[in-house]
Amino acid sequence: MTRNFLATLLLAVTLTACTLPVPPGEGTTSVPTAEATDEGAPAEIVPVPSSSIQIEGVAYTAYQMPGDPFRFVCQEPCPLDVEYIYAEYAGFRLGHAKLIELTGVDTLAELQPVDMHLVLDDSICSELPVGHAYVYAKVHQAYTCSDGPGYYPTLAEKIEMATRLEGQYFPLHEYMHTIFFGRLSGTAGNFQDYKAAFFHDYVVPVPSYAIGILDPVEFCSYHEMAPGDYGGWLIYDLCQQNGFQLTDLTLSLIELDNLYQTGGGQVAQDGYEHPAPTVAQYRDILNNLLGSDTTQAFASACWPPEFFGSSYSAAPGCVTAPTGGTPTPINSGP
Repeated sequence: MTRNFLATLLLAVTLTACTLPVPPGEGTTSVPTAEATDEGAPAEIVPVPSSSIQIEGVAYTAYQMPGDPFRFVCQEPCPLDVEYIYAEYAGFRLGHAKLIELTGVDTLAELQPVDMHLVLDDSICSELPVGHAYVYAKVHQAYTCSDGPGYYPTLAEKIEMATRLEGQYFPLHEYMHTIFFGRLSGTAGNFQDYKAAFFHDYVVPVPSYAIGILDPVEFCSYHEMAPGDYGGWLIYDLCQQNGFQLTDLTLSLIELDNLYQTGGGQVAQDGYEHPAPTVAQYRDILNNLLGSDTTQAFASACWPPEFFGSSYSAAPGCVTAPTGGTPTPINSGP
């Protein structure tokens, strides 16, 4: 990893807020500082088919290879060099394949194609001009906002990094949020905390394994990155208390998708084909996979007890989650 790339990561994550396809709360992220592994040559830059589209009444150009579950979009007149768009598309396509190998599932088909915005002050991203992911207000479709590989002094440097797997942390981080859209609810009875569906306990570290910043061998031992949304490290606690492994994360998300697809979720959600599973239902999936009760791991990671029928008390030092259903407005900033 170059010093410039690492500095870019550390700077940009302090400015990044991630939101969800529900009335959003606040969230900032950080990424690990471990050295990247050598992922080989950059992705080949090739022209990407484009078309003119409208997003909420505004003209955009969309770039999409046939069959891809995502497309890159740029508001007209597009301020980006087309070579950069091609480069970022090529690099993200490589990273996306690696990410899906780890998650086992992609964004719900009903939310595809995921629109990838690369300009943070366009007509969509300017509502929250930092990295985030969401669902359009009037169209049942997911989108992300990111600055590609981050800031680089020259266009040539940014294009070069955009083609590299190691340059895809931010786009993959935001894209991974869309995998949870519709599949996990932050509601449990009268209790609501939308941070649950941020799932930064997974979304912060997993893209780092996909791009080679972290070694999968360290999956259960490395927890020096930013904590999850509740101030703990769920992966670490699941590993230590229940024998959790990276392969279990993959299997658990496949089972979460099966639960959604078969209508087994418990929270009705407007616009979606099926109800969303609850956090407690996801806990039960983990219990079945690991053969032990994972409730204490969630407790140790400071997940609110209200998600589990208040079956435990919040651990000392854990921040108590709000019990109201009023979300933070989207224009509240990071």
